[in-house]
Amino acid sequence: SLHTCEWEKPIAITADFALHKQKVTLQDYKPAKSFELIYYDPFAPSKQAELWTHGIIKKVTDLLVPNGALVTYCAKGQFKRDLASLGLGVQVLPGPPGKKEMVRAVKV
Repeated sequence: SLHTCEWEKPIAITADFALHKQKVTLQDYKPAKSFELIYYDPFAPSKQAELWTHGIIKKVTDLLVPNGALVTYCAKGQFKRDLASLGLGVQVLPGPPGKKEMVRAVKV
């Protein structure tokens, strides 16, 4: 149902989860609020390098509330160093089937 939701309109997926799809690039995104959880899943840094720069990672992690978490399947060394340099606690976790590792970064 995530893929069939309307754009630019909040949609309740469950009682505890709502989705608001917006047609905007991450570079141009100007949120009205902060988030407890960000699931960061653009294509790999080798495929979409512009979404893995230090500046974009800072923009994304600045959206987290204190103790908020960013999770991703990307476990590249530079990405983890960027997260740590921004003051996040970085944990490397076992990945799901087909992925060796995943990363959870918590804003402290």
